[in-house]
Amino acid sequence: MNYRLNTTDEADFYQLYLYAFNKPDSPQRRAFFSQRYQHAWVYGLKEQHRLVSGLYSIPFQVNFHQVIYQMNGIGDVMSAPEFAGRGGAGTLLRTALTEMVAKGVTLSYLAPFSFHYYRRFGYEQVFDHTLYQIASSDLPRLKIDVHGQIQRLPLATAWPQLQDFYTAQPSSQRGGLLRPAWWWQYLGDKNPAWEVALRFDAQQQLTGYLIYQRTATTFDIQEWQFADSATYQELALFITKHGTSYQQFSYTAPTAAQLDRLAEPYALTVKTVPYMMARIVNLKDFFQRYPFTCDFAPITLQVSDDILPANQATWQLQRQQGQTQIATSTVAGELKLSIQSLTKASFGYRRLTDLLHYGEISGSQQVAQKLDQALVHEAPCLIDYF
Repeated sequence: MNYRLNTTDEADFYQLYLYAFNKPDSPQRRAFFSQRYQHAWVYGLKEQHRLVSGLYSIPFQVNFHQVIYQMNGIGDVMSAPEFAGRGGAGTLLRTALTEMVAKGVTLSYLAPFSFHYYRRFGYEQVFDHTLYQIASSDLPRLKIDVHGQIQRLPLATAWPQLQDFYTAQPSSQRGGLLRPAWWWQYLGDKNPAWEVALRFDAQQQLTGYLIYQRTATTFDIQEWQFADSATYQELALFITKHGTSYQQFSYTAPTAAQLDRLAEPYALTVKTVPYMMARIVNLKDFFQRYPFTCDFAPITLQVSDDILPANQATWQLQRQQGQTQIATSTVAGELKLSIQSLTKASFGYRRLTDLLHYGEISGSQQVAQKLDQALVHEAPCLIDYF
């Protein structure tokens, strides 16, 4: 059965979205929603010609340690309340994953309403955020020599200057989006209150930026990118100069907490927040092009994947002289693991030896150590949300 929707279904999908997520209608919301709809593969389930379940799957590319993978982001997974609990959303998600396989998509991300629910479909938590909050009275007093220039613009007009700089930053290359122009425009349209502070050096080259939002009480930093220490310090100085205007400052970072740079760390409230989930859609392509850090002799992985049968097999994997070979095997698996555990380990979120220690996978400690040495070790980073 064909569950794909087209442009004639956009109004019905929008109305279901408003009701399911309790969102108010507005011209601004309709505009950014339409951008998302037009760029997505949209799915819906109808009963008596009425749309009762829906979701979208947006094609993106991600930069995973210099390897570019096709990734589809899942969003707006919804059902009408009178239709909830009847499996409609699950049917559409399976359909979306099947089409990803058919069209050569390697990965998929989503923001879960329930981690338990999406683990049933092969997704696993791999992205966390760190929320920093500090009272204005506790802001550090910075005294630095300023050599650059700060320019303030709305994100809606600043984003063309940010594109290349964002793409070049290491934090965007650990599973982050390669943001297309339409997505930058979408971010600006969806978040009209977002502002940008761009820092330029003496040669008028962009060396960093802040994306932030100001409310009545809070200076809220959405994104902070910088190429060098001078830029970091001058953007920090820009933040602290708002100290008399706001009661609180907050920053949601896509990386782990680093508190040693503060003179008084007790002044800062820090919380790790679970963020988004990922799953390997095409295991063979993912590992064929995976950025292994060293060579290793052949190992066998017995992988379970209840949703995508092509991934469920015993795989022989090796890397010799920088070349990866992967194929199905009839040899017994030296490690037995689910697609969720494999996603966590390969993204650098958890080591295989840790998963083995806690009983999430089973098999050879030696093989787990061997493959751990070859996997990426930096935790993944994702700033965007779909």
